[in-house]
Amino acid sequence: MAAHLKKRVYEEFTKVVQQQHEDLSAKKLRLTKPSKSAALHVDLCKATSPADALQYLLQFARKPVEVESVEGVVRILLEHYYKENDASVRLKIASLLGLLSKTAGFSPDCIMDDAINTLQNESKSQFLGGA
Repeated sequence: MAAHLKKRVYEEFTKVVQQQHEDLSAKKLRLTKPSKSAALHVDLCKATSPADALQYLLQFARKPVEVESVEGVVRILLEHYYKENDASVRLKIASLLGLLSKTAGFSPDCIMDDAINTLQNESKSQFLGGA
């Protein structure tokens, strides 16, 4: 009787393990795209001239940005804005920041405050004859 019970338990266990294995092998792998912010960062780092950077920004502007990606994209744009010296590239970044700030479901308050403070400080220093 005990041997029969062991055999039955073993058969049930083997059947369950096989089902789990089949379920796992049936699952499809889902490839994920790199985030918009990562792709933008890579593109802007590849830019060798202001014209290149402007071209990458123009290409980026043509693509929609999901709400989940907006904060990362804004941070990348601000980071590159601070490093950029070319006025046309900075203007395009500022324009993109303005558009992204209007994304439904995204609250840009703290990020925009940072951008406004930076712009005000730059304007003051330029007005006073600084950098």
